[in-house]
Amino acid sequence: MILTYRYRLLPSKRQHAALVAICEAQRQLYNAALEERIDCYRKTGKGRSYMDQCKSLTVCRQELSEMAVLPNRLQRWTLKRLDDAYAAFFRRLKLRNGKAGFPRFRGKDWWKSFGFAEFSGIYFDGKRLRFNGMPSGLKVHLHRPLPKSVDIRSCIFSRDHKGWCIYFQVYIEPPTKCAVSTMVGLDLGLKVFAYCSDNVVIPNPRIANKVQKEMRRRSRALARCKRGSKRRIKVKNQLICLHQKIVNQRTAWLHQQSAALVNRSDFIVVEDLNISGMVRNRILARSIADASWSTFLDFLEYKAEKAGAHFVRIDPRNTSKKCSGCGKLVPKSLAVRTHACPHCDLMIDRDWNAAKNILRAGLPAGWLT
Repeated sequence: MILTYRYRLLPSKRQHAALVAICEAQRQLYNAALEERIDCYRKTGKGRSYMDQCKSLTVCRQELSEMAVLPNRLQRWTLKRLDDAYAAFFRRLKLRNGKAGFPRFRGKDWWKSFGFAEFSGIYFDGKRLRFNGMPSGLKVHLHRPLPKSVDIRSCIFSRDHKGWCIYFQVYIEPPTKCAVSTMVGLDLGLKVFAYCSDNVVIPNPRIANKVQKEMRRRSRALARCKRGSKRRIKVKNQLICLHQKIVNQRTAWLHQQSAALVNRSDFIVVEDLNISGMVRNRILARSIADASWSTFLDFLEYKAEKAGAHFVRIDPRNTSKKCSGCGKLVPKSLAVRTHACPHCDLMIDRDWNAAKNILRAGLPAGWLT
């Protein structure tokens, strides 16, 4: 399994300037490669593939000395990023019937990362990173150790409002699946974040909603600032810091809750929700985005895989309508929060009933809840 470890970089002034220059060079390469694809299609009616542009990159590195300074794996990562943008565009084109965003040229504010497609041409001794184009070793703040005898597959350098950080993608052998002793079904919601089949309720923190007033105040202050002024830069940074604070608090909370669930359960069943479709609801979109169901499920899945636990996604159809006692369908609107079955007289919370149905649907044949 592939895990990502994030560390803060501690560059000197000279190294910071080198990182900025490399990032800018990759932005220009991305825009040039996009222009080449567009121009080729206009003239010939055919597109350029990732391999075609990699061959062109080899020729450019031989003719342009400034391109040959950097490792070719770094430049191939940029070309692969453009190829992924095209693949996503064609995928959206099929789903949305022609209404899909075409890959765009990137301005300086919309390009803040670069990386190595393979961990080749870059060296890490446990403390410093070394590669062509970077003066001396780039210090990495290892606030937690990497796994022993780790196999680093690739890495990405990213810039935020605090500085530079690096993401290592490492491969580790997944552990064998453990014996099942505890099981839980999970029903995600908005009134409460999640209701478990064992009657444990995870409250909804509503992190972004708590600072909504402050966010509107800073957004209005930014709108009043004159473009290009120093005050606009200052107010913009304050708004960025507030957004980052929300992201950090939400991510930390999701990590804590997903880890707690994996620690107490060997078999976890969740609904395979169409979250991208659910956020199109204008009334509930902000609340769903604030809850970050998709991120939570991703955290839960990889933590379960890392711990050797079982993780199952099931079809969410009729999990709220079906009675967990007798199995009969009991239609109810979203406003009805209590499940009252007229067939078996079962009366429990709507979300608890759904969590029990989710667990039962995810169990293999022959297992008992």
